[in-house]
Amino acid sequence: MKRVTYPSFPRRANTLLATLVVSILFQSAAWGWSDHSSLVWPLLREQPQLVEQRVVAEPLADFVRAERVGIAKTLAQVEAWAVDTIEHYPPTPEGLLWQAENEPTVDRFLAAMRVNPLLPYGLFVDVSPERTTPDGDALDWSALSFLGGGSAQAPARYWPLQAGQPVSIAEVVSGASDEPDFGMDIGLFEDNGTEFGERYGFGNQPFGNPNLDYGSQAPFHMGFYHLDWLTRTVQPDLLRTYPLWRIALFGELAELAFTTGHDYWGWRFLGWGLHYVGDLTQPYHAMPLPGVGTVDALWSVVEGKTGELVQLVSNRHGVIESYQYQRLTRALDAEEWRAPLLRAVSDHGGLEPVIYTTFVMNLTADSVAAADAFDAAIAQHVPARFVSDPTFEWTGSGYERDIISLVREQMGDDAIEHMDATVIAQLKRFSRVASRWIARGDRGMAHPGLTDYETPIEVTSGSGG
Repeated sequence: MKRVTYPSFPRRANTLLATLVVSILFQSAAWGWSDHSSLVWPLLREQPQLVEQRVVAEPLADFVRAERVGIAKTLAQVEAWAVDTIEHYPPTPEGLLWQAENEPTVDRFLAAMRVNPLLPYGLFVDVSPERTTPDGDALDWSALSFLGGGSAQAPARYWPLQAGQPVSIAEVVSGASDEPDFGMDIGLFEDNGTEFGERYGFGNQPFGNPNLDYGSQAPFHMGFYHLDWLTRTVQPDLLRTYPLWRIALFGELAELAFTTGHDYWGWRFLGWGLHYVGDLTQPYHAMPLPGVGTVDALWSVVEGKTGELVQLVSNRHGVIESYQYQRLTRALDAEEWRAPLLRAVSDHGGLEPVIYTTFVMNLTADSVAAADAFDAAIAQHVPARFVSDPTFEWTGSGYERDIISLVREQMGDDAIEHMDATVIAQLKRFSRVASRWIARGDRGMAHPGLTDYETPIEVTSGSGG
């Protein structure tokens, strides 16, 4: 039984808040963690069993053909769970459901998971920062994605794997944790202009800009599970977010792969799920307007200052992503494994079993609780032009690669310390939940799976939005 209802509210308030929130999400939908692979590596490298142990690379087609019956059972269980558990979950259209008696093709599997079918989902490795690059030519970014590569994809870092080739578990997980940003969740809505979007049953895109390359993935990478009453009432489309479903889907597929001897795909599915876990630790992915109360948001619309608020939130989101990416990758490149930022990832793990709904609700509650202080630190310790000037546009400004030196030069070393502390607190939260998720690959531990089947999400009032 679904527990959430949405009372009526005056049309004017609905229009005002919808305009503001959706406008901000248009701007920020592309951002999450800039580079999930580098983000998780300090944690993976502290687990020798993952670094040293190898699994054999296996084409997706081989897994699909071998486990046609297990896939049917697993997807049916996840579907039933999602329908009963996730408010606003759109059931998979009957024609897309995986049937064991049908020919087990990759295309049918991708359609049953409702992911973008234009990606190759091939065999590759994102080589660890500590390993000598393999012989031969690196893969071009276009061999992995139809999107334009960003700064995180610019270096030669992806290398082809052959079927049957051994590969480190840690490298499978780290590389797979980036894959959902390759375009897995792009173009899935009815109004996205794709043939598969018209078939997938998600309806029109609830928020995010459908005209931007990354815009249509926003509802799959953001989870607004703790909105305040007013926002839930006047903008219920913000509850049409699906990271919990993706996490459970890939978690259960990983379990199937592990229990049937397809260890490579067990770890790769876990890596896919890890991406969404990581995204939800980012406050801007769990709360639409950090630092802005709902009443203030509405009043900004009344005063005609919507554009200013949109720009400030957008710029702060972009700045913190640039800052954490630069600080983290510089420490990685220098192999400064005892640096505070890298230790924040490597030293704060947990091993508690994951029950999907409880896990996601708790980690997003933590992200919401951290959001206002997170936003305030950015506003206080970054040059005002970049985060407090509504006439400035951070994205494409050319300052992204220089953010660390700009903060130091204009705000001083004290600002660097405060910004580092802000990022470290974020990385510690990521480490705690990421380590719990990765531990699902440990066959010596018990994994609850869909044991929260009878616990529908109770959307609670919070300080968000």
